[in-house]
Amino acid sequence: MQAKRSKPKHATVAILAALAAVPVLSACETMFEAQAAREHPAPGKLVDVGSGRHIQIDCRGAGSPTIVFQSGGDLMGSLAWTPVMDRAAEKSRACAYSRAGILWSDPARGSFDPQEVARDLHAALKASGENGPYLLVSHSRGGLYSLIFAGLYRDEMAGLVFADSSHPDQERRFREAGLTVGDYVTPAQEIALAFKWTGLMRLSAYPADPAIASDVNAFYPKSAEANAREARARSATMEEAGKYRDLQNWPVIVLARELPEQTQARKHADAHDAYLLSADGLVAGSDTPESEVVWRQLQADLATWSSRARLEIVPDSNHAFFFYKPDVVVRAIDDVLAASRVVRRPLPPAG
Repeated sequence: MQAKRSKPKHATVAILAALAAVPVLSACETMFEAQAAREHPAPGKLVDVGSGRHIQIDCRGAGSPTIVFQSGGDLMGSLAWTPVMDRAAEKSRACAYSRAGILWSDPARGSFDPQEVARDLHAALKASGENGPYLLVSHSRGGLYSLIFAGLYRDEMAGLVFADSSHPDQERRFREAGLTVGDYVTPAQEIALAFKWTGLMRLSAYPADPAIASDVNAFYPKSAEANAREARARSATMEEAGKYRDLQNWPVIVLARELPEQTQARKHADAHDAYLLSADGLVAGSDTPESEVVWRQLQADLATWSSRARLEIVPDSNHAFFFYKPDVVVRAIDDVLAASRVVRRPLPPAG
């Protein structure tokens, strides 16, 4: 009988021990975040965007228009543009920033509003003394945010460069093609985020380039939570971005990936029957995956939203070409800068 009574006592002890560990684990992640802030200082500066909330922004160089970099749906923030930033700053004033909750930036409060990213960026630019016009350079999900920014602040725009940008219609187009959209935040990620306070997320590293991995991983749990907050609202963001399809006559370059196998098929077609290439650069009758066909068509569509837009294919690449093929992005920036600086002859008065 004594042995039988000891079991609930052992269970109670285990529960009490687990409960006692909660504040310790919680304090661990708080300690890690404080350590990250001390040992990994923010490049540029932290500016107040209202209510005491700060956004990290890094601006260099001189000239106009001001080039503004918008990262994609990742945890790299302003560091995503490290290979491009210095070279862009040789051409004009250039700013890269980290969205709310990413790296050094303070998290936003409340439920996510797709317009909040544009408002944060605009406030951060003003608070740091930067003025338009702005040339927005965006990757992936960042393209949606740039469309919203361009729609809200039209008088401050000079042009855009999209690097394999998301498109407002991509969910619908993928479903129409019988393709799955997938989870923007997987169940495994949701579980990990639910236990973020324990610090256990730090046991696995975020897959960042070695040049920036130390800074990115120092803020991994915090950035992951902010990125998931955005990702859960991805459909709402696409719907909002879809309201701003008129890019007027701003100079726009849409850079689209071309996987190595696609590049080989196109080169073969070029050498034999180049007329088989469609307007979006896809080879008619090739075995290109349907997902890549739809993605390219979306990129080509985006390039019709301005009277001065064009589509450029990036051969032998993937979705991350903006980082490991910086020359492509720099050339596109050069072209849009040149086009935006053209002095246009005014129209003669009517009559």
